[in-house]
Amino acid sequence: MNNEDLQLDSLIKQMAVGHQPELPSPGLIWWRAQIVRKQAEKERVERPLAIMRLFAALVCVVVVAALWILQGRAMWSAVNSSGLISLLPLAFGIAGAAAIALALLWRKSARA
Repeated sequence: MNNEDLQLDSLIKQMAVGHQPELPSPGLIWWRAQIVRKQAEKERVERPLAIMRLFAALVCVVVVAALWILQGRAMWSAVNSSGLISLLPLAFGIAGAAAIALALLWRKSARA
């Protein structure tokens, strides 16, 4: 060890001896507790909404799957008889619904 290392070591030891840890003020502790309480209350209030969003998405998936299964033959016969042009309104509807869903998800993530 050279002289500079010894000086640095002694300086660090002096600083450690002289340091007295301080507790935050009671006002700061209370303020932080209020923030934590409000966040917990917000999560408690929003939990049913999140569950309902998941339930609604599940219902939509089930309905789309059921319609796909029940109307699959009719869709294929429409495609085979008149070509893909007859599916353009359906494609635009699906694209619009996907765009709206993505916009809502983006807006929700931007707020969080």
